Amino acid sequence: MFEKRSDLIKFLAVAETSKILAAADRLGITQPALSRVIAKLEDQFGGRLFERIPTGVRLTELGTMVAALARDILREIEIAEGKIQDTVSGRTGCLRITAGPTWMYAVLPDAVARFHDVYPGVELKLRTANASEGIRRLTEGESDLHCGGVDVHDPFPPFLACRGFLKVASGIVAHRDHPLQDGSVALPDLANYPWIDYDGPVPGFSDRLTDRPSIARVIDELYRRTSKRVRTVVRARAVGLFMLGRGPYLSWLPLQFLASIREPELKPLPVELGRYSYRTGIVWRRSAEGLAPFQRLREIVKQVASERAR
Repeated sequence: MFEKRSDLIKFLAVAETSKILAAADRLGITQPALSRVIAKLEDQFGGRLFERIPTGVRLTELGTMVAALARDILREIEIAEGKIQDTVSGRTGCLRITAGPTWMYAVLPDAVARFHDVYPGVELKLRTANASEGIRRLTEGESDLHCGGVDVHDPFPPFLACRGFLKVASGIVAHRDHPLQDGSVALPDLANYPWIDYDGPVPGFSDRLTDRPSIARVIDELYRRTSKRVRTVVRARAVGLFMLGRGPYLSWLPLQFLASIREPELKPLPVELGRYSYRTGIVWRRSAEGLAPFQRLREIVKQVASERAR
């Protein structure tokens, strides 16, 4: 059915513009020619891909599914062509990495240095992302590897792979000079300070992750035990680490990585609430597995993360 790449491009142009004439102008072909392509595809797929509306056309249920698959196919073709072109031309290529804030500060700097000792010409693009964004970028082909924040029992699409190699314990943390670091902490005191949330639900998997440790679970448990709501939750990414060092904030982070974060200097609070142990690791696109640099990158990230968590 997915026989011609050019037909998929034309189909997606109509899906994106919602107008056959506008899509034809974008593609530089006539409207009748484009209509014939859509009719041929509908015949191949055995159903209507579009329905007419007063402002143009819109995807049917079948068309919506075909559009998603067509984008995946074209994305994989683009990735494959890029790999071939890099091999033929001698270019070294690029690997795209996302990582949670603690991984980005505690693991990636040393991992990148070690990787470039072996592959000095390979470009690495790094982006701080929580689990939600990291998985989304992998799913949409915008990233090759995500580090941290995803439990190994999460259900993933077949084009993604996961390796859980690290057992960590997370807990409530604050800057070393935070008022609650002075002595014993009563649980109601935790609700009197603003919290920074680096976490978030993984889209499409939330119904299967109810037992996954998270800051939301910690805050819910705090409410159940004290009947007090946290007054403020700030959703932040890498900047949240700097905020922890410059205000009365609390957060929930892997405790093993704290010693590798020199600035700000963070310490766990002396409370058992929020202490969870779980396995974490890396998630990647299977389409990158054939690249020797990518294979080496995975090994180095695993090695450095295991060293930092000791």
